[in-house]
Order: sequence, then C-alpha cells, then structure tokens
Amino acid sequence: MKARSGERTLWARLMGSSGVGEFVDTLIFCSIAASVIGITDFGSFVNYVLVGFVYKVGVQYILVPVTSLVIGWIKKREPSYWA
Repeated sequence: MKARSGERTLWARLMGSSGVGEFVDTLIFCSIAASVIGITDFGSFVNYVLVGFVYKVGVQYILVPVTSLVIGWIKKREPSYWA
C-alpha cells in the first residue's frame, strides 16, 4: 500500500493493521483467559471476544490522528540512511 500511495494513506494502513492485529491478539488472549475467568459457553465467549476487540480497536482508531502526528515528527528527524 505504501509503495502505491505513499504517505497519503497512512491512516488506512494504520487502521488496517490495527484491525487485523487486534483481532488475532484478542482471539488468542480470550481463548486462554476465558476458562480462567469462568466463561464456559460459546455465546459468552463470542461476546467476550467481540467486546474486547471493539474496545481495543476503538481506542486505536481514536488515536490515529495522534499516531500520524508522531510518525510525521519522527520521519522529519530521522537520518536519511533509515529512509
């Protein structure tokens, strides 16, 4: 995506990677934690995963403007050999 559109779609790359990464992370974590906290039926497990995923992705999506500013600030200051 970056090669095709450059920095113009940084927000899309941030949101896409956050969504996919958080889903995998939430699914793994909830699979391990569910039995520890007493979740035994499938419906409760699905609810547990969905609520966790929506919360984590929501927070990340809200912070995309801040993340974009920080990335821009770092890119302006990084040495040219990192580019």
